[in-house]
Amino acid sequence: MRYAQLARFKEIKEKGQKTLATKTVAIIGLGSIGSTVAVMLARSGINLRLIDKGRCSTEDLSSQSLYLEEDNNKFKAKQAKKRLEHINPKIKVRTFHEDLTKNNIFLIEADAVIDATRNLETNKLISDHTKKKKIPLIFAVDSGSQGLVITSDKGINSDKLKKLVSKMKPIDEVGIINPVVHMAAAIIVKKIFKILLKKPYHKDVVFFDIWKDSMRRQKL
Repeated sequence: MRYAQLARFKEIKEKGQKTLATKTVAIIGLGSIGSTVAVMLARSGINLRLIDKGRCSTEDLSSQSLYLEEDNNKFKAKQAKKRLEHINPKIKVRTFHEDLTKNNIFLIEADAVIDATRNLETNKLISDHTKKKKIPLIFAVDSGSQGLVITSDKGINSDKLKKLVSKMKPIDEVGIINPVVHMAAAIIVKKIFKILLKKPYHKDVVFFDIWKDSMRRQKL
């Protein structure tokens, strides 16, 4: 059984796994965090809606485990679909190679939404729509050894988000190590499991520095 280990976990079990297989998660942004989360969800049997207009780059391979050197300069959405369907041909993967606007924001509609775009303007669009549609939203960003994960079922305040993100330096300046990517992805996927299974989950801000072994949480 493909999902035997997941089904053995007492908080999920076989019934929970069957529920997960009926759910769809939208991921906007298929860079380090977005692509890593996509792999974890695909391996868990969860259907995906993926949105990204960017291209793969060999420069990013140290932090993006889904792509290969042969994917360089190819569209992330197309390559992600190819890789994920190879990893788990049983799930449905829909991809959209376009930027989000008010005219196509409906593309994000799913059982949960993950914003990994690093773009505050795009997040405002996503946040407003998820709040209107009452869809749980997770925003995530990483930089250097630091990660930020915000979870809400009522959208995310733009001013508060800008203040939190401003504390993190640009990747072009400080780089990124892949442990921070996987830490952020682990936090996100755990929350997604709880959301999809309708279990209690924290609506909060999680900030961590994996190099310094530090983590703190605060309410939104």
